[in-house]
Amino acid sequence: MKRRCKCILVFLFVCTGPFLSAQNDRLIIGRTTGKLPIGKNVTIRTFGFTDSLSGQVTFPGSEIEAREGDSVSIDFWNISQGNPVSLYCKEMEFQQRNAENEVMKVKEPIHHMVHGFYSFQAKKAGTYLYYSPENYPFNLQAGMFGVLIIRPKETDSLDHKPSQEILWCSNEIDTKWHTDAIMGTAYDVSNKPILLPLYKPNYFLINGKTTIENKGLQSFVNKKEKVLLRLVNSGLYLHEIQFPSDAELKFISGSDRNLIAGPNGYRIQLHSGECLEVFVFLDQVNEKEKIRYHFIEPISKKVAYKAEIPVFY
Repeated sequence: MKRRCKCILVFLFVCTGPFLSAQNDRLIIGRTTGKLPIGKNVTIRTFGFTDSLSGQVTFPGSEIEAREGDSVSIDFWNISQGNPVSLYCKEMEFQQRNAENEVMKVKEPIHHMVHGFYSFQAKKAGTYLYYSPENYPFNLQAGMFGVLIIRPKETDSLDHKPSQEILWCSNEIDTKWHTDAIMGTAYDVSNKPILLPLYKPNYFLINGKTTIENKGLQSFVNKKEKVLLRLVNSGLYLHEIQFPSDAELKFISGSDRNLIAGPNGYRIQLHSGECLEVFVFLDQVNEKEKIRYHFIEPISKKVAYKAEIPVFY
C-alpha cells in the first residue's frame, strides 16, 4: 500500500511539473544605427536593442517581461557594425548557449551578423537593468541597454492593483561620445576599448526624453490611487529622487537601503545600474508639488543637474 502511494505521488509530480513554469522566448536585435532626438533641433546617433529589423532604437531598448518561475530564452542577433557585443545582467545569471542549445562554459561576445543564445530562470520578482558589457561604459552610454521586469507569481486581485505602472529609466548623455568618428569605429577583432573624451554629460534624460518633457507621475483626478513606480539608473552618475513630504512610499523590490525616509520626505538614491520598485501614495500631496530629480557626479558628489517634475498632470 505504501509503495502504491509513492508511485501516485511521483506520477502527480511528473504530470504537474511542466505547469509550474512557463517558457518565454524572445528575439532581441543589437544595432548601431539608432537616432535619438534629445532636444530642439538636436538628434544624436545611438546604439540600442530592438525587437525587429524595422524597430526604432529607444531608451531603454527592448523590454523583457516574465513571471517568477519562467524559463526565458533569448535569441540575440547582432547586426551592429562595431565591436562584438553580448547581454549581461548583474542580478540575473544569463547562461550562454550554442546553436545546439548546450550551455557554453566560456561566454563569448556575439560577432556581427551572428546569433547568440541566452537563457535564464526568472527566480525573483523585480525590475532589472540588462546591457552589453563590452567596452564598458561606452556601449551602455551609447544605448545598448534595456529593462527586465519579473512579475510575482501570484496575481493580485483587482482591489489591490495599482491604478497604473510607471517606469522611469534615467541616464545622462555626453554628445561628444555620440559622434560618427567614435560610434563608427571600425571592427576590431581584439575588441579593444574605444578611446573616449572625458565624460561630461550635457543632456539628462528619463525614458529617452529630457526631464522637462516628463508630464508627471499621476493624474490628479486619480490621486487616491496608488502607483507602482519602477526606477532604473541606466546612466553613470548617482541619481537622487526627492519626493514631497506628504508622499508615502512602500518598498517592493531592489535594495531597501536606497529608500531613505527623512523629515522632508522620502528620497531614493540609485547608483549606476541600480533599480528599485516602490508603491507611491499621493492622496495627501498638494496639487502643485514637484518631484526633484538630481544627477550627481559620483566622485566629486556635486549635483551636475537638477530637474523638477510635476507630481500630477
